[in-house]
Amino acid sequence: MTPPSPPAPLAPSVPGPPAADETAVRGAVHVVRSGVALLRAEVQARSAYRAQILLGSLGWVVPLAFLALWRDAAADGPVGGITAAGFTTYFAVLLAMSNLWLTGTVVFATAGRVHSGQLSAMLLRPAPPLLVPVAEGLATNVFRLPVVLVGVPVLVLLGGGAVTSDPADWLLAPAVGVVGIVAVTYVASLVACVAFWMTKAQGVMGLVIGLEWVLGGMVAPVALMPGPLPALLVHQPFWYAGGAPAEILAGIGDHGPTVLLEALAWVLVLHLLLRVVWRRGLRRYEAVGS
Repeated sequence: MTPPSPPAPLAPSVPGPPAADETAVRGAVHVVRSGVALLRAEVQARSAYRAQILLGSLGWVVPLAFLALWRDAAADGPVGGITAAGFTTYFAVLLAMSNLWLTGTVVFATAGRVHSGQLSAMLLRPAPPLLVPVAEGLATNVFRLPVVLVGVPVLVLLGGGAVTSDPADWLLAPAVGVVGIVAVTYVASLVACVAFWMTKAQGVMGLVIGLEWVLGGMVAPVALMPGPLPALLVHQPFWYAGGAPAEILAGIGDHGPTVLLEALAWVLVLHLLLRVVWRRGLRRYEAVGS
């Protein structure tokens, strides 16, 4: 009787390529880790200048100038339904939000690196180049935040400001403000990409500042804008990053969770748009510095 033949050896299993969703998750985790590492390094670098940064956070007086203007206008009665106390809280919160914006850092740093050619070396690093100016701006905000958290309540108390008593508003306002800052940072990144096509991209920053002042509610609450503008301006990123949290905490208007959902939708749209613009910009990239 013929003995049974031994079983054929099993072929070694070769792992296949990772699935698309797994690759996306790994990429997101890598970006987060790189961002945290960059932020830690930038905070350490700026700790040597923390006194200068703290004093610099007190030098942004534009919201205070408009606060004085609108409080004087409301001295004899509410303006557009907003009292002097409401204006105090509104511009105090706006002072805090404007201290935390990252637009200037992102535009000037990115455009300067494109023009000087420093971007070439940054493209070889494992972290996305745009994470660097964002980390630089956040590191500065780490030292500004204590001044903001102490100074703004003092300003509201001394100025007789009125704040909302709804606990939901105290949760909604900072959430909308943070998401709004993220959305406006994407806008700043898109503006910085102009450097791939223009030699003096920093000049566009003047336009961004104008948009922050008008669309963000720095000049006046958007509720006081003429015609259909109030209904339109409450659906764009600059308002989410400034006027929205200020209006919510000051009790101006009626705002619900829809504001936060709209802000999140803007972040998604701007993220996808930035990916397209950045890739096309890199195709045009030529270092003009040394």
